[in-house]
Amino acid sequence: MNAPLQEPLLPRIPMRRFAFIDLETTGVSPSVDRITEIGIVLVDGDSTIQEWSSLVDPGIPIPSEIQALTGITNDMVRNAPSFSQLLPGIAQLLEGRIFVAHNARFDYGFIKAEFRRCHDRFSADVLCTVRLSRALFPQYDSHRLDALISRHQLQASDRHRALGDARVLVRFFDRLWQQEAIEHVDQTISQLLKQPATPPHLALGALDKLPESPGVYTFVGATGQPLYVGKALNLRERIRSHFYADSRNANDARLVAEVHALEIDVTAGEFGALVREMQAIKRVGPLHNIALRKRESVCFIKPVEPGQTPKILKLIDLPDGDPLRESELYGPFGSRASARAALAAVGKSQRLCDRASGLWAREGACFSRQVNRCAGLCTGDETAQAHHARLLVGLAPMRFAPWPFDGPVVLIERDPESGLVDRWIFDRWRTIESTGENAFDPDLYKLLHRRIKRTPEKFLPV
Repeated sequence: MNAPLQEPLLPRIPMRRFAFIDLETTGVSPSVDRITEIGIVLVDGDSTIQEWSSLVDPGIPIPSEIQALTGITNDMVRNAPSFSQLLPGIAQLLEGRIFVAHNARFDYGFIKAEFRRCHDRFSADVLCTVRLSRALFPQYDSHRLDALISRHQLQASDRHRALGDARVLVRFFDRLWQQEAIEHVDQTISQLLKQPATPPHLALGALDKLPESPGVYTFVGATGQPLYVGKALNLRERIRSHFYADSRNANDARLVAEVHALEIDVTAGEFGALVREMQAIKRVGPLHNIALRKRESVCFIKPVEPGQTPKILKLIDLPDGDPLRESELYGPFGSRASARAALAAVGKSQRLCDRASGLWAREGACFSRQVNRCAGLCTGDETAQAHHARLLVGLAPMRFAPWPFDGPVVLIERDPESGLVDRWIFDRWRTIESTGENAFDPDLYKLLHRRIKRTPEKFLPV
């Protein structure tokens, strides 16, 4: 159906591009239920430019109670187009528009689910008329569509049909602009939309089509220098949050002025985003990131024989830079100083000798013995074997873990993409070419170690 509304609507509305949407469905769960009818009314500024509706073949039976509520029967949708057949036209209608619906999470969730079933993605700025009504009229308890119709005396023909209910939402907006101060309504809409301002040097529309997927993003400066690398469970929400005028911190304010380009790398899930972010920061050194540790400074503690000072070994000095080739290591630590601090903490908790731990160079009683925090190895009051046993007890929580699998494993994320991991080294996504960064990384080790302990079922043998 393609026809303009007969009545004039929204005569004073500021220039925005809205798509007022209503759906009829077989139930309430986007993952299980399907759309049976969709109605869309497009409004640009002060003009309603188009309305469109269609029945949709859901591919599953419509429950009897839903048929009674909507009047849409199984016979009515039997020869209707499927959503996949309608998708190109729907995508064109909704492109670049504010998605307006009553209880918008419901309608938006169903549209996104249908796009996913068609191996496509959909995202938009969403405005919920329930939230808008609550914000403008907090004195009322009910903000259901029937309550709005009664309260604002809205014309409502074809109730519980998609196009009829979409038209009601347009009339609600029209009534708002007639009854309320324009500036107040527009300000409330802006707050609910929380739309970002596109940085002046970034291409217009660059923030509009970002995917709602996990991944990594990079802000790039005028000379091509990476300014900032970040990770996100939802790239669209996270990237846009940098540019909300009411929530900018000092770093975001600088980014607004400096960013000239935006690069994104979609990953299969949260863990892949963490890994990609870590690799990217270490590889390109963005100006506004706090740098992660450098491999050159990473150290391990290695106890030796009783009576000998524990060694502090640099990762780069281990055979092939692989800590699994060395027995009984503790760590990793970001620097030699942090390894010594760990030894000092263990010494304090286990009453160890400062000199035996490599922390005291003078003869005689060590400092801890002088303040009664050493059991007396340095004064001959304790055996080296007893001291060494307590050292191992204190270091135990920091022991470098052996690889818990017989060989390489695949980390399964939410999508078919998966990560290949072997001996604490994250090799690559199966569907993405390896980055070549197949060396031990202490930050990745800690991520993997925590993830394996929490969800070992996600790691499957190759």
